[in-house]
Amino acid sequence: MKLKNQLAILRSIRDDGPITRVDIKERTRLSWGTVTTSTKELLDRGIITEIGAVTTGVGRRPVELDLDRSANFVLGLQLGALVVRAVLMDVKGTVVDEQEAPVDSRGSAREMLAVLQETGRSVLQRHLVSRPLLAGVGIAAPGAVDFSTGVCLYAPHHPHLKDVPLKRKFEQAFGVPCFVDHDYNCFVLAEQVFGYGKGLHSFICVLVGNGMSAGLVLNGEVHRGADSLAGEFGHTCVDPDGPLCACGNHGCLEALASGSAIAVTAQHEAASNPSTAILSIARGDHGRITAETVAQAARQGDRLAREIYSRMGTVLGVGISNLINTFNPQSIILGGRVAKASDLFLPSCMEIVRKRGWYASSKDVKVSRLERGEALGAAALVLQQIFTTGQIVRRGAVRRARREASAAGPSRRTAAAGSAGGRPPRRAPRTARRRAGNA
Repeated sequence: MKLKNQLAILRSIRDDGPITRVDIKERTRLSWGTVTTSTKELLDRGIITEIGAVTTGVGRRPVELDLDRSANFVLGLQLGALVVRAVLMDVKGTVVDEQEAPVDSRGSAREMLAVLQETGRSVLQRHLVSRPLLAGVGIAAPGAVDFSTGVCLYAPHHPHLKDVPLKRKFEQAFGVPCFVDHDYNCFVLAEQVFGYGKGLHSFICVLVGNGMSAGLVLNGEVHRGADSLAGEFGHTCVDPDGPLCACGNHGCLEALASGSAIAVTAQHEAASNPSTAILSIARGDHGRITAETVAQAARQGDRLAREIYSRMGTVLGVGISNLINTFNPQSIILGGRVAKASDLFLPSCMEIVRKRGWYASSKDVKVSRLERGEALGAAALVLQQIFTTGQIVRRGAVRRARREASAAGPSRRTAAAGSAGGRPPRRAPRTARRRAGNA
């Protein structure tokens, strides 16, 4: 009950802070004694901080409370097909810094994870976030992921990433709890916390990149399915006799409407259309044609490029109509790098959605405003744990014990520093921060 009350207070401070104790009491409906005792303990543990007083107009100046942004940072990591990303976020969900680095998705698992870990460490070191100041690490992983164990089971576009225990490896590397989820589940969580999904109870994020997938929020919760494998939207079949997909089946939506599908289609059709701008942009090299190449040609008015994106939108519209007819979501949110070319495919997509979407079902389709949504969602995984499991409340007790040991004498101070990863906690420097929703 004590932990439950403290978490209720923390969530109130997160949502409305800076906030006075009186306002906390009103919002949580806890007794005054519980609020007073709990906030004192949270202050002692360095989880919240007093930030001054406010004038009430009646002579009293109650102190306001807020989360301590100099501690309990979270690190969000994304392993993509072309790059890895790291986002450092404070406990209130404000982005402190970010970094990305190229990665070879055909490389070994060890090589890919080394790049991901080094990118994360680089961000932490740049802001002097030592282990005691880090609440946890979240990872947005590709392919099939077991959320409960943090194991990446299989990833079609990362052939050597099979049965890799990401959670265990990163907990060993960083010395803090690690949470691993599908990249599309991380993206839908980011939308729920920072984006268009805020305030919605049922919506779906469709990610269109090199592959295709969908993250689902149903009844306010991320839906992962019985085996943590829900959301493989790209591997639903729209043409049994269609092209071969990376998963080994034929006619998957991903094989017809993803970024890689656009590139393959353009490479084939450019061979019989030598005057297309697609080839000139690719300098005559068919192997250099990408979805972005086709988009650039389409915006220059190239007929073939515009047709390719229009056909892609039609097929995507069929898939989105199926989602609408199956789940009846409040909204469909498009993300991924191909969604940046939504002006080229959304008209044909929406034509199909309006035609095939069931009766009075909501047919609201919009394009995400979030950049690096998967990495933001990975960080949000840790924030979610902070405010639902009491993780930092318990870690705060450990930090207080170390401070008390430090004050007791040199020998105990040395032991405390060693148990904290070799040095005592350091406050991170003040830095320019940007709200994640505007990132």
